[in-house]
Amino acid sequence: MIGLLLVGCASRYAILTVPAASMTHSSFEAGHTATEIGPVTAKFCQGDTPLSSQDHNVGLIDEVILKAEKQSEASYLKDVTILRDSSCVVVEATAMK
Repeated sequence: MIGLLLVGCASRYAILTVPAASMTHSSFEAGHTATEIGPVTAKFCQGDTPLSSQDHNVGLIDEVILKAEKQSEASYLKDVTILRDSSCVVVEATAMK
């Protein structure tokens, strides 16, 4: 029974799916065209050093999106899935420039 409980707690599950997200751009000009960079995955956990927040009010989803944008040098992410993985959040998306 305990083994089954531990497996259930360790699994990842989706908490949010959106067509696009960015922590670096709030909008783009009409007619903006983008180039696909490729797939990107990033993980941010409670206790990690925040990239965007300078206080203790850390939005884990905000942080993981920003981390993915920075590591892929993307302007935004498309086809975004945010997953919960224990005390962490994971983003799986396509990086766009």
